[in-house]
Amino acid sequence: MNIIFFGRDNSFNRAIIKFLNLDHKVIAVFWVENDRYTFKHKVKKFNKRRKKYGLLKASDEVLFHAFDRLFLRKKEGNKLKEYPEYFFQKHKLDCPEYRIEKIHNKEWLDKIRELKPDLIFNVCSNTIFKPNLYNIPKYGTLVLHEGVTPEYKGLHSNLWALMNKDFDKVGYTLLKVNDEIDGGELVSQAVYKLKNDESYRMWGYISHKSIIENLHIMREDLKKYEQTNEVKKNDPARKRNYYTWIGLSNFLKLYRKNYKNN
Repeated sequence: MNIIFFGRDNSFNRAIIKFLNLDHKVIAVFWVENDRYTFKHKVKKFNKRRKKYGLLKASDEVLFHAFDRLFLRKKEGNKLKEYPEYFFQKHKLDCPEYRIEKIHNKEWLDKIRELKPDLIFNVCSNTIFKPNLYNIPKYGTLVLHEGVTPEYKGLHSNLWALMNKDFDKVGYTLLKVNDEIDGGELVSQAVYKLKNDESYRMWGYISHKSIIENLHIMREDLKKYEQTNEVKKNDPARKRNYYTWIGLSNFLKLYRKNYKNN
């Protein structure tokens, strides 16, 4: 398949592009959220959350983010060394790269149509795809989601599962985009088996590891998808939950309930 890749510009995503090129061809890369780590972007994001959910919840989320970076995941640094080496390298790409802000602008939609991709592959960004974009490719648009859907749709999915001690719902999902956020049918899904020394204190590492250790499954599922264009229907018996950013109050409540006395 000829693939257009969407995602943030980091070494992990560049490694995923190299992975996709094993069996397919990434013909262009569209880097999104390019100002993600700037102060201006953080203020804009906070104001957007404040208007949508209120000052209290937005502030609660900021407090968790600070707690997470300063205290919670301090041990992740050493664990990251267990990733395959090529996930640390900023691989050079042999295809055009575009840095975009508004992916649904006419110029970018025209560019995508011009490239005639078989598939759009998006990794863990906050991009919300609209039908006039996600329906362009022959095989549609796939999103690689850090978490197991439909039980853990939304944001911080694997952290919510860990804090709920829902360990059999820690993993990844590759789903086909439709009009529902993280509600598409499944192309590939796998659960990550926690090691004895792994816990919620390294949830970011675990989220990436759940993808890395199961790339062989994703590879075979992508081949099947190309050959048949078939997806795995969502089982109506499975619970459907949507989670947003976790706040410090949510984290402390779940910690006291599930971990404090263990």
